[in-house]
Formats: sequence, structure tokens, C-alpha cells
Amino acid sequence: MVRAVRGASLRLGAGETLALVGESGCGKSVTAMSALRLVPCPPGRYEAGRILFDGRDLLALPEAAMQGIRGNEISMIFQEPMTSLNPLFTIGFQVAEAILLHQDVSPEKARELTLEALRRVAMPSPEKRIDQYPHELSGGMKQRVMIAMAIACRPRMLIADEPTTALDATVQGQILDLMRDLQDDTGMAVLLITHNLGIVAEFADRVAVMYAGKVVEEAPVIELFESPLHPYTRGLLGSLPQEDTSRPLLAIPGTVPHPSLLPAGCAFHPRCPDAMPKCQEALPPVFQGGPKQSVACWLYEEASQAAS
Repeated sequence: MVRAVRGASLRLGAGETLALVGESGCGKSVTAMSALRLVPCPPGRYEAGRILFDGRDLLALPEAAMQGIRGNEISMIFQEPMTSLNPLFTIGFQVAEAILLHQDVSPEKARELTLEALRRVAMPSPEKRIDQYPHELSGGMKQRVMIAMAIACRPRMLIADEPTTALDATVQGQILDLMRDLQDDTGMAVLLITHNLGIVAEFADRVAVMYAGKVVEEAPVIELFESPLHPYTRGLLGSLPQEDTSRPLLAIPGTVPHPSLLPAGCAFHPRCPDAMPKCQEALPPVFQGGPKQSVACWLYEEASQAAS
């Protein structure tokens, strides 16, 4: 048994943006795909826990019920728009597919709603683009198509898995502004998965930091950037370029361990500058590091006990 995610506990409210950050391989995308039960089973398995959406446990629903939720109530923007679109179908067909599946409308009405979705994502010349194929579009246009597909049915929750990967800075800003406008317009909740902390600072309300399949710190975005608690979070923020160019660029030594080769105790202790003997023996529970800040680190055991 290889545990890609080991008990990630997250909550997300309507109209809120939660950023899930961490190095590649820490379990961010598996967590997102689990929310929609997209992990192939077998070989994958949901060993324990619940995924609650509007009071319903998604893990307990039959597959037919999940098909009514995917793309309708919960949508996802997948990584790599360059490869996520089917090259054999027009973008209009691919956006309209979700509308026809989830809404009782005619093909003519679905085309009208598709054009509306393309206009909402600021697609240039949507009347022309709707009949084009993915290879005829730029990277930024493909990303807009992915967003149009995701919001076509006006979902209550959007999972955006690194939605600006491989886009230049200008297009990246346009996509983020577009997502913010759509969120303001519809009130949808957004789970933003990224390793770009600049995007997190600009776009998120709260941040969950993930390492080796576990959430090690969670806090409102301002608190996390001003007073990070977990040594891993401090390492991530310390590796960002600063205005003071004379300061050396810091780096966290080592790499995220493979899920099948996790060390005993806290998985971060081999790379941690503050590691104690206890860190090598036992997995730390979640402690309250502040009124709205939680952290899974033995450094805060005594402070948490004193506060309680």
C-alpha cells in the first residue's frame, strides 16, 4: 500500500478561495481528483475518511449520482490545457458536451449557451472559435476553453489544478482576473492548486500547505505570509526572491520523499533545520498555532498545551 494522501483535512466555504500549495509529488492533484472520485479504483483505493459536499458524502454515492455532480455542481480545470482538449473535436462540441449532459436543452440552445460561456471567459471572436479545433488556438485561448467548459453549467465549486501552468505572465494575469470575476459573479467556491506563491498571495483567502500527503499548516493568506509556523512553510517562503538582491536565495535541502519510502515520524524531519528526536519517532498531530492558524509540528506542542 502506497499512501499518496494520508489524511488531508480541508474545508471550503461558498465564495471562498482556498489555495493548496506544496512541492511536486506532495499529493495536491490526487487530493483534487479524489474530491471528484476520479482516481481509478483499482488500483487506487479510498481507504478511509469522508468527502462532504452540501452534507452528502461523495464517497458513499453511486457512480450514476457522481456523474450528475461532476461538471455540474463541481467542475475541474485540469493541468496542461495543451493536452487536456480532444484534438478530434471542435471546442464548441467539447464545451457543449457538459451542457447537453447536465441540462435538458436542445443542441441549438446548447450552442447558444456555449457561445455565452466563451464570451464570459473573454474569448476573442467566439463565433469563429466555437467551430475551430484545439490546434488552431493559442495556449491562452485553450486555457480559456478549459475554463469555459468548467463554468458552463455554473458550478458551485471549481477545482483549478495549476490553471496558469505554461502561460506567460501577461496571459497568466488575465486568466486569474477572469477567474476572480467569475467567482464574484457566481459566488462559487474555488480550490486553487498551485506552487506559485505569488498567485496565492494575490488570489487566495486561505492557504493549506501540503507535504508528503499531509496538510502541515493552514491559515488565512495574510497570517501565513506574515508569520509562517511550520519549518517547511518557512522554507517555501524563504526560497522566494526578495527585493534585497544581496541576500542569498535560500533553498530547502533534499526532495519530497516517495510515498513508498516515507521516513518514520514527521516526513519532513530529514530536511528540517529544527528537527528534534521526537520528530523521528512520532507523527505530529495538528496544533492550534493561532486563532485561525493550525500546524502539524512538534515545535508547537507546549505552546498549544499551555493555551488550552
